[in-house]
Amino acid sequence: MNAKRILVVEDNKVVQKVIADTLKATGYEVFLAHNGATAVKQAREQEPDLVTLDIELAKDSPDDSWDGISVAGWLRRMRVGESKPALIVISGHEDPAKIVKQAADVGVYTCLTKPVDKQQLLDAVAAALK
Repeated sequence: MNAKRILVVEDNKVVQKVIADTLKATGYEVFLAHNGATAVKQAREQEPDLVTLDIELAKDSPDDSWDGISVAGWLRRMRVGESKPALIVISGHEDPAKIVKQAADVGVYTCLTKPVDKQQLLDAVAAALK
């Protein structure tokens, strides 16, 4: 059986490592991105089954306008007619209600808050992949 492929999009290296290590320890194949442009590139190349997305992403250039919601919207539009990855937002944003509304508008499966509980993450991933 092939391991499910998960793209972790997170600009905080410590948080990214915690999420990635938690997923890898459970047998998932994990790919990383720290900003929106890298996330889009990785999604095209790796065709993940699921993507975890931070809302606030690194800006590597002044014209970089990607955030987690815009990446989620792009992921929903990619691969027209094919299966699309499940999306989970993991955010420490100060207005969670606003994030939940924006995430729902682009088809996110669920939203988790930082600091993310490892078991809650694994439960959400397993449910989203069913």
